[in-house]
Amino acid sequence: MANTPTATLSDVSRRRGGRAVLLIAAALVLGVGAGTATGYAVQYERPPTPLGPLAQQGLTTPKPIKADDSTTYRSINANRWDRTDDDLTKMLLEAPAGAAQVERGYKGVGDWAADWFNDPGRGLRSINSGDVRRVAVSHWYAGDRVTVSITLLQFRDRTGAEAYARSQSSYLPDTKKGAGNDGVPLPDGLKGTGRAWVYSKAHEEAGYLPVHEARAIARVGNIAMYMEYLDNTGTISEKDIVDLAKRQVEQL
Repeated sequence: MANTPTATLSDVSRRRGGRAVLLIAAALVLGVGAGTATGYAVQYERPPTPLGPLAQQGLTTPKPIKADDSTTYRSINANRWDRTDDDLTKMLLEAPAGAAQVERGYKGVGDWAADWFNDPGRGLRSINSGDVRRVAVSHWYAGDRVTVSITLLQFRDRTGAEAYARSQSSYLPDTKKGAGNDGVPLPDGLKGTGRAWVYSKAHEEAGYLPVHEARAIARVGNIAMYMEYLDNTGTISEKDIVDLAKRQVEQL
């Protein structure tokens, strides 16, 4: 008869140790479960804690009324209506007295991109990626000297407007593509909303008078403002473009 191997002390210790670990683990699980159940039971028996008072008491909302011939989208959404949801062209600056208003109103996004981008297709894709809603423009001449163009681009949210304003501002400090300087921020009351640039050099082309340029770019909410200021008789005062941009931003 073959001898049955005798278990060593270390083998017994390992088996007992393993069993002890399992028993301890099971006890811990039961303990956690019991503790959780007890906690739920205690909470269930306690009365609910009252919420703190509202910051504004007695808030009222308009009572619903029956729709009729005077009902509009705006009247239905009175509590959610923002000024920027109104006619965007109303927010464009008026042309100064004596100026010739060439264009004022809404413009198709594709038509606007064709006017303003060297590569209209790429420009259109860029602004559409920001989910542009509508575009309003104003363009006037002041005598034979000054030309001003203002564009308001309204996006679905401020993210698109921020992206557009940032991308258009990025090239302006460049000497070859832009103004060749860092520009100046708009005044204190509008700090952080935009900048204005007066080009360091005039644009010169054979057969034409030198054209001095200035730009202003700003964002208010989900609207980006782009302004071009041209003068073909002399240098442009920084104050002129800043004041004009400030007035347009205040209008928004």
